[in-house]
Amino acid sequence: MNLRKLEPQDVEAFWSLRLKSLKEHPESFGSNYEDASLTGMDEVRRRFPNSADQFLLGAFEETGELMGMIGFRRESSRNLAHKGMLWGVYVDSAHQGKGIATALLRHVLEEVRSLDGLEQVYLAVVTVNEPAVRLYRSAGFEIFGTEPNALKIGSASYDEYWMVCKL
Repeated sequence: MNLRKLEPQDVEAFWSLRLKSLKEHPESFGSNYEDASLTGMDEVRRRFPNSADQFLLGAFEETGELMGMIGFRRESSRNLAHKGMLWGVYVDSAHQGKGIATALLRHVLEEVRSLDGLEQVYLAVVTVNEPAVRLYRSAGFEIFGTEPNALKIGSASYDEYWMVCKL
């Protein structure tokens, strides 16, 4: 397995995996497959995060296939720049259970610890995703709040835990 930041040439692989994540696990993301699938590649390329303060980290097979990803975005306001957010965490279903999410999470936390002035990283996770909650806790994240009905998909509502890791 190779872990590295995604680069502009990875946009298509990223978008394919992102759409798959939204389709297979709509309860885990604020975005939805129907809207995202209408986004053209030019727009995806334009919004692709590719800087020290905003990036995607990917896990690649030896064949070059993107198996998993995790996004990071630092807050841009001067008063909030001590915080960053993890988003879009996903490992392809064919590769789950192999420690890929753990490796991605540890690697992204190592990477962001080098950012000057960054003090904490936060994320939101649906409360029913117990494996993800356990993973985040094992990496030092703590729950600091619960947002009731954070996501609504059809008639189903999902609560989210808000978690923070002090760096």
